[in-house]
Amino acid sequence: MFKLRDVVIFFAGAEFFHTLSHIILPYFITLPLDMGFMMFTSKLNICAIIINAIITILLLWWASRLNNDTTIRS
Repeated sequence: MFKLRDVVIFFAGAEFFHTLSHIILPYFITLPLDMGFMMFTSKLNICAIIINAIITILLLWWASRLNNDTTIRS
């Protein structure tokens, strides 16, 4: 039905968009941001950018290691 490689690439794209949203976030809001349960600072945003970028790279690496024949059947 679905190829596992395509699903992993889809999630890598979603994670890349999440990384990109953290990169452009300071241009639209003022940090630090009080969210009620936590204070979202620029340092925390940089950590989120780094972690999301690492996850994106790992997902793309995993997708490159998969065969095109691996399918997910429901």
